[in-house]
Amino acid sequence: MSEDTKTSLIIVLNGPTYDIERDGKIILFGSGASIDTIKHLALEKLDIASNIPLSDILLRDGAGNLLERIDDIRKQQVVHVDLREHIKTVIPGPTKYPFVGSIRELLPNPTLGWMRLFKKYGPVLEINFMGTDAIGTNDPRVAEIFAKESEYFTKKVDLGLKEIKAFGGQGLFTTDSDDEDWKLAHKLLMPAFSPRAIKAYLHEMGTISIETMEVLGDYSPVEKVDILDWTTRLTFETIGRCGFGYDFGLLESRDAPLHPFINAMSYCLLEAVNRVLQVGIIKHLPLERNRKFDAYIKLMNDTVDQVIKERKNSPEAKDINKDLLGFMLNARDENNLGLSDENIRYQVVTFLIAGHDTTANTLAWTLYELSRHPEIEAKVLQEIVNVGITHGKLPTVEQVSNLKYTSQVLKETLRKYPPVRSLGKFCKKDCVVPGGYLVKAGTISQINVFAMHRNPDVYPDPERFDPDRFTPEEEQKRSRFAWLPFSNGPRACIGMAFALQEAKVVLSMFLHRYKFCYDGPDIQFDPMMATTKPVDLYMTIHPRTDLPEPNSSPIENSKPADAAPNEHSTLPQFEHIISQVSEKAAVLPPITFLYGSQTGSAQDYAAQLASQARSFGFKDVSCCDMDKWSVLDEGKYQPPAKGPSELVVICTATYNGLPPDNAERFDKFITSKTSELNCGSLLNSLRYAVFGVGNKNWRTYQAFPRKVDNSLEQLGADRFFQCGEGNADKDMDADFNKWSAHFWVQALSQFGLSLPESQVIVPSASMGLEVKKVGVTFVSPTNEAKWNAAQENRNGEYNVQVLKNRELLHAASGRSTRHVELDISHLKPICSDGSLYLAGDHLEVMPENDPDLVEAIALAFGWVLDSVFEIDSDTLTSVSPRSLAASIKGPCSVRNALTYYADITSPPSRTMLSIFAEQLSSISAETADAFRKLVMPDNTEYKTFIAKHRTILDLQKNYPQVNQLDLGQFLAAVGVMQPRRYSIASSPLTHPTHAHLTVGVVHDMLADGREYYGLASSYLARTFENCSLRATLKSSKSSFALPSDVTTPVIMIAAGTGLAPFRGFLQERAYQRAKGENVGESVLFFGCRRHDHDYIYADELENYVKDGVITHLHVAFSRENRPIRYVQHQVLHNALEIWKLLNGPNPASVYICGAGAMSRDVRRAFCNIAKSFGNSQCEEEAERFLQELIDQGRYNEDVWG
Repeated sequence: MSEDTKTSLIIVLNGPTYDIERDGKIILFGSGASIDTIKHLALEKLDIASNIPLSDILLRDGAGNLLERIDDIRKQQVVHVDLREHIKTVIPGPTKYPFVGSIRELLPNPTLGWMRLFKKYGPVLEINFMGTDAIGTNDPRVAEIFAKESEYFTKKVDLGLKEIKAFGGQGLFTTDSDDEDWKLAHKLLMPAFSPRAIKAYLHEMGTISIETMEVLGDYSPVEKVDILDWTTRLTFETIGRCGFGYDFGLLESRDAPLHPFINAMSYCLLEAVNRVLQVGIIKHLPLERNRKFDAYIKLMNDTVDQVIKERKNSPEAKDINKDLLGFMLNARDENNLGLSDENIRYQVVTFLIAGHDTTANTLAWTLYELSRHPEIEAKVLQEIVNVGITHGKLPTVEQVSNLKYTSQVLKETLRKYPPVRSLGKFCKKDCVVPGGYLVKAGTISQINVFAMHRNPDVYPDPERFDPDRFTPEEEQKRSRFAWLPFSNGPRACIGMAFALQEAKVVLSMFLHRYKFCYDGPDIQFDPMMATTKPVDLYMTIHPRTDLPEPNSSPIENSKPADAAPNEHSTLPQFEHIISQVSEKAAVLPPITFLYGSQTGSAQDYAAQLASQARSFGFKDVSCCDMDKWSVLDEGKYQPPAKGPSELVVICTATYNGLPPDNAERFDKFITSKTSELNCGSLLNSLRYAVFGVGNKNWRTYQAFPRKVDNSLEQLGADRFFQCGEGNADKDMDADFNKWSAHFWVQALSQFGLSLPESQVIVPSASMGLEVKKVGVTFVSPTNEAKWNAAQENRNGEYNVQVLKNRELLHAASGRSTRHVELDISHLKPICSDGSLYLAGDHLEVMPENDPDLVEAIALAFGWVLDSVFEIDSDTLTSVSPRSLAASIKGPCSVRNALTYYADITSPPSRTMLSIFAEQLSSISAETADAFRKLVMPDNTEYKTFIAKHRTILDLQKNYPQVNQLDLGQFLAAVGVMQPRRYSIASSPLTHPTHAHLTVGVVHDMLADGREYYGLASSYLARTFENCSLRATLKSSKSSFALPSDVTTPVIMIAAGTGLAPFRGFLQERAYQRAKGENVGESVLFFGCRRHDHDYIYADELENYVKDGVITHLHVAFSRENRPIRYVQHQVLHNALEIWKLLNGPNPASVYICGAGAMSRDVRRAFCNIAKSFGNSQCEEEAERFLQELIDQGRYNEDVWG
């Protein structure tokens, strides 16, 4: 075995202000480390932004010399970390004057002042606002770090927002990210802005657009119209009616007065900007403008309070689905917490301001730019007529979603005129950002969106209006943080989709009816307004006479928006518009379902989703294992030249936190790519969703699925739907059904598809509607070739021979644990050096069903065991990949199918219950109905039912009316048995061609006399010398291997058969000692019930103690009335010994093997040890200490549920 020499050194940022003792960090790296390894560690330990390229990081010695070889670094005690652009502890910026700071440099227009300063001082600069220091940037690389909610930056209300908070209160926009009010409101209100919810507002948006056009028709073509006034009226009515059911009366006529709320809001927004620019004390003086400010805030609050009061006193008070206000009044989280009336008022004020103002400005600016660019307007008009939108009829969701070029126009408008010109952030922790600038904790930080959107290094010729900047190809070339009109991440504008949909509806209907003309000087924005409003934009409005003819088939108005909107429900029901599927198929995205599966569950789920996708009308559907994803070969995602980008849905399991075998290459890809700098664009344009499979008894529950979910986002992909989690310890199928239902609701809504009435969005529900079966042909005995092939069809080849099989427990224990020795010389080696296995690896055994059970099943359902059948492959399209039908290839006898393939000891599936329901329907309709209800995914009684009917045979015995079963139905409904993994209890140094297993035989005896045996353990217990097994070696993937340095002490902790891998470890260390090697200490903690019942391998362990192989042996007997009952008690009892080993000159590694509950108890014991010896002051610090051990490979677990 090769030795992995560890090197430790101190790293510190380069510069005279950094002190090694104060600022230095210790890093540890192995013999396989490279220069990039050191740079990655520097990024993490020294708080350097993760998007700085490794090539920009420089490593120097104390004299300033560049270190370019890993061998040179190993010779250092201290390495100084620098950047090509050097670490800048002083950020440049203009002179700060007393009281006013740097404000003189910004005037008269602060937004343009920022742009001047960026040109003078660079992409990051420091400025002082009236006594408050702030850092600003116009660089997308720095914006990325500022924008993300992270350990470094968050949103805190300051500067301008602090003034808006006077009337925005605890609303979403004016509350800190760590404020509980924000967390609750954000969580509760997100569903109200889901794609499904947004589409429900389309009807009202179109209606209000028609009303506005009618009023605009009163103007003659020579009258100049204040366009911003009318876009403001329109958007204010839209948010009022869609959100709160309130009509402000703004569209009744061309002379309709503004509502007092709008006047109050406009004044307060203007005054908020003034207050930022004035000395703080002025707002506290008894001035008229301050009194007016307070009075207008009261008017806004009173107006909203009255709206809330009227709703609460109305018959619709409890209708959560009526509108946004109904949602705010009635939504509750998992702890039954809802919004207070005061908080609802703040949210309403926030939505009324943000929900109208930004869209009003964007619409006005867009009409202005289109009037100045007739060639762009012509393209927009062509698109409008192509999709079939007219001004007199409400558009459909599908028509609006196909306004692709119009979306580009709106994005370009939002680039050139972002409604909010800067985004405020707060630095929580010192951080070096791109460019080498050190931003100190406590610093106010700003993304100057306006300046970044007009940064010529990001957008060449930024003053030019060019929607082609936002083609998918062009967007992919830029950082996604280069365009931030709605911010990003959790603090992104919650109403972005609402605003963009409204803008497309209004723009398309307006332009179809009218031509808007502007003939005058360039329009400027008012720098004293909180949002980017055009000043004095007066346009003339003319009847449209130049509409082009459609040059492609208009999209059918298949679902008129003037139809009454559907009522909301938890899982919305879809109307059947069957023609939509074929028409929509051309624009549906390709959809790929990937699976990482150890036992077939994740593959089954992926196959179910793929089958549903095809039935919903998706044409380009593929399903494969994760390691066969084409992107792994290409290195990055290549969006199609035409058409929508791909949607990838991943269903994956995890094993001890590691990927399944068929996802290892995928794991290496995401691990490698996410460690690279500038990796955030590799998967740009790709959409994805993840469903994870796991067991909550494992500490590493969902570790790999969560890694996949986070890594894809880090690589630039867009999360299409939230990560789902299935818990195998409960009802995993129900978890999947629930997640998939919500997933399809979003997918079908977003892509504009609906469902036939007979079709459902829950896979299991469809199983209850029809009983699946596969075609089966029985083969005549005269066909000797097929009959001979059938006898050999055993789900794999025998490749392992049993050498010994003996009992380890005493008879008095009443239980059984077998020691099985196997000849594995014919297995494929899993080690690169040709060794069959390593100590700590696993043997995967394929079990066989008990012959008595096989015969009982055949007799119960009327089958001839020796008959031979073949499955019609054409009938396999809709069956689960976990089923027998999908697994049996070629001719097979019924006996072999039941013996080697069928999982007949597991609980009956929902599909099997649906078969029983079908058979019982003609005998007992009531019983059949009960079975059909059990099949449904939301039925909570299924788990109780299968606890009573644990096997298919139980089911048949309790319902003997079902005594004939179609073999094709059985093959489709019953799962294939899965191999069982056992830790190898031997070392290849002492047994190079043999493997020993320690098998606890599962035997449950119920009070009613029923007995149940474990499938694999009872099979192994039945084996005898010279009989053969089917097995495969499986690597523990270095997660449970002895340290490569044999001098490293090891602490082994096990209970019951968890001792197995440690028997291999001890054999290995005994062999190394016998060869004269200097072997480290080996300490074993072992738990069992009684020394005279189940103290397995006792003689071997005692001999290892005598020989010095085991330094200390600590055994806990749980049934002998001793204070130390369990292995975790022994750990605590010997805490000082453990602590010294962990922190000695050669730190020990810890290994734990056993049941999940035991491993959790041991973990708590280690946390208590860390706290008791002063390493950690609280549980959180103790967990961090333990996590550091895990990250260093010094705390390893091999546990089961």
